[in-house]
Amino acid sequence: MAHELFIKLLRKIYATGESELDCERVRASLPAYVEFELAGNDPAVRFPQVKAHLAQCPDCAEEHEGLRAVASLEAKGALPEAEESLKRFEAEPVQESADIGAVPAP
Repeated sequence: MAHELFIKLLRKIYATGESELDCERVRASLPAYVEFELAGNDPAVRFPQVKAHLAQCPDCAEEHEGLRAVASLEAKGALPEAEESLKRFEAEPVQESADIGAVPAP
Protein backbone atom coordinates (compact mmCIF):
# COMPACT_ATOMS: atom_id res chain seq x y z
CA MET A 1 0.00 0.00 0.00
CA ALA A 2 2.79 2.45 0.88
CA HIS A 3 4.52 1.59 -2.39
CA GLU A 4 1.36 2.40 -4.38
CA LEU A 5 1.03 5.76 -2.62
CA PHE A 6 4.68 6.50 -3.32
CA ILE A 7 4.21 5.73 -7.02
CA LYS A 8 1.08 7.88 -7.15
CA LEU A 9 2.91 10.83 -5.58
CA LEU A 10 5.86 10.41 -7.91
CA ARG A 11 3.54 10.51 -10.90
CA LYS A 12 2.04 13.75 -9.63
CA ILE A 13 5.49 15.25 -9.19
CA TYR A 14 6.56 14.25 -12.68
CA ALA A 15 3.29 15.57 -14.11
CA THR A 16 3.98 19.06 -12.80
CA GLY A 17 4.92 21.69 -15.31
CA GLU A 18 6.48 25.10 -15.55
CA SER A 19 3.10 26.72 -16.05
CA GLU A 20 1.56 25.48 -12.81
CA LEU A 21 0.18 28.02 -10.40
CA ASP A 22 1.66 28.55 -6.96
CA CYS A 23 -0.48 28.84 -3.82
CA GLU A 24 -0.49 32.64 -3.88
CA ARG A 25 -1.86 32.79 -7.41
CA VAL A 26 -4.39 30.03 -6.70
CA ARG A 27 -5.68 31.82 -3.61
CA ALA A 28 -6.02 35.05 -5.59
CA SER A 29 -8.15 33.13 -8.13
CA LEU A 30 -10.38 31.39 -5.60
CA PRO A 31 -13.15 34.03 -5.38
CA ALA A 32 -13.72 33.91 -9.17
CA TYR A 33 -13.35 30.11 -9.15
CA VAL A 34 -15.97 29.71 -6.40
CA GLU A 35 -18.35 32.19 -8.02
CA PHE A 36 -18.07 30.29 -11.31
CA GLU A 37 -18.53 26.98 -9.49
CA LEU A 38 -21.58 28.11 -7.48
CA ALA A 39 -23.20 29.38 -10.68
CA GLY A 40 -23.37 25.72 -11.73
CA ASN A 41 -20.42 25.77 -14.09
CA ASP A 42 -17.59 23.26 -14.27
CA PRO A 43 -14.49 25.11 -12.98
CA ALA A 44 -12.22 22.71 -14.89
CA VAL A 45 -13.36 24.41 -18.09
CA ARG A 46 -12.33 27.93 -17.13
CA PHE A 47 -9.80 27.27 -14.36
CA PRO A 48 -8.05 23.98 -15.20
CA GLN A 49 -4.77 24.93 -13.47
CA VAL A 50 -6.57 26.02 -10.30
CA LYS A 51 -8.55 22.78 -10.22
CA ALA A 52 -5.36 20.74 -10.71
CA HIS A 53 -3.61 22.66 -7.92
CA LEU A 54 -6.54 22.14 -5.54
CA ALA A 55 -6.36 18.39 -6.17
CA GLN A 56 -2.72 18.35 -5.02
CA CYS A 57 -2.54 21.03 -2.31
CA PRO A 58 -4.41 20.35 0.94
CA ASP A 59 -3.91 23.92 2.22
CA CYS A 60 -5.43 25.55 -0.85
CA ALA A 61 -8.17 22.89 -0.99
CA GLU A 62 -9.08 23.71 2.61
CA GLU A 63 -9.22 27.42 1.81
CA HIS A 64 -11.37 26.66 -1.24
CA GLU A 65 -13.82 24.63 0.84
CA GLY A 66 -14.07 27.40 3.45
CA LEU A 67 -14.64 30.10 0.85
CA ARG A 68 -17.15 27.91 -0.95
CA ALA A 69 -19.07 27.28 2.29
CA VAL A 70 -19.22 31.00 3.12
CA ALA A 71 -20.21 31.96 -0.43
CA SER A 72 -22.90 29.29 -0.44
CA LEU A 73 -24.33 30.57 2.85
CA GLU A 74 -24.19 34.12 1.55
CA ALA A 75 -26.04 33.14 -1.63
CA LYS A 76 -28.78 31.56 0.50
CA GLY A 77 -28.97 34.61 2.77
CA ALA A 78 -27.96 32.40 5.67
CA LEU A 79 -24.88 34.30 6.89
CA PRO A 80 -25.38 35.88 10.32
CA GLU A 81 -25.27 39.64 10.48
CA ALA A 82 -21.91 41.11 11.47
CA GLU A 83 -23.35 42.77 14.58
CA GLU A 84 -24.86 39.47 15.72
CA SER A 85 -21.53 37.67 15.26
CA LEU A 86 -19.65 40.41 17.10
CA LYS A 87 -22.06 40.23 20.06
CA ARG A 88 -21.60 36.44 20.30
CA PHE A 89 -17.83 36.83 20.05
CA GLU A 90 -17.72 39.51 22.75
CA ALA A 91 -19.93 37.37 25.03
CA GLU A 92 -17.52 34.44 24.96
CA PRO A 93 -15.38 34.11 28.08
CA VAL A 94 -11.76 35.14 27.75
CA GLN A 95 -9.07 32.98 29.29
CA GLU A 96 -6.96 35.19 31.53
CA SER A 97 -3.44 33.85 31.86
CA ALA A 98 0.02 35.32 31.66
CA ASP A 99 1.25 32.03 30.20
CA ILE A 100 -0.74 32.20 26.96
CA GLY A 101 1.74 32.06 24.12
CA ALA A 102 4.70 31.91 26.48
CA VAL A 103 7.63 29.71 25.58
CA PRO A 104 8.37 27.16 28.32
CA ALA A 105 11.59 27.67 30.23
CA PRO A 106 14.37 25.23 29.33
